Amino acid sequence: MEHCYDCGSPSPVVGDWPTCPQHGPRWKLRRNAPCSEVALERDGRVLMVRRARDPFAGCWEFPGGYVDLGETPMMAAVREAREELGVDVELTAALGVFVVEWEPGEYVQVHLFAARSDGEIVSDPSEIAEFRWCAAGDAPDVALLSPGTAARFEAWSTGAGVPLVPGQGA
Repeated sequence: MEHCYDCGSPSPVVGDWPTCPQHGPRWKLRRNAPCSEVALERDGRVLMVRRARDPFAGCWEFPGGYVDLGETPMMAAVREAREELGVDVELTAALGVFVVEWEPGEYVQVHLFAARSDGEIVSDPSEIAEFRWCAAGDAPDVALLSPGTAARFEAWSTGAGVPLVPGQGA
């Protein structure tokens, strides 16, 4: 079963395309859909969020989402942090690009960025059921992570990243 990337509703294949009853054909599901995530860091810990909606409701991951048409992955990371966490972030490093099988035969290309912000987290309850700060050795159990999150958490925890120049690409 495939899910709409706008609302999370099941989107069965109609003809050649997964089709959401509300939003219509979901063509992005037939490509490595580009996504961006933010590893928001404070005091040596990183923010993890538990998904509030399908697919993978209840699973832990980094906040993020799909790159919109005309956006760079960095712009999407900043926008997603604002939408999901209610904070403006400064991206500090590119931690990697990961191709993840999100559902059988469906792939996303996840750009993970380290970020910082002093703002108070006010999560969007339609996207995030809860959040918590995790140290490098304190990730949620791998069985509770959305697909590919364990590898991305490892990239953050080992500090494997390329520093970004302030204002670069955003």
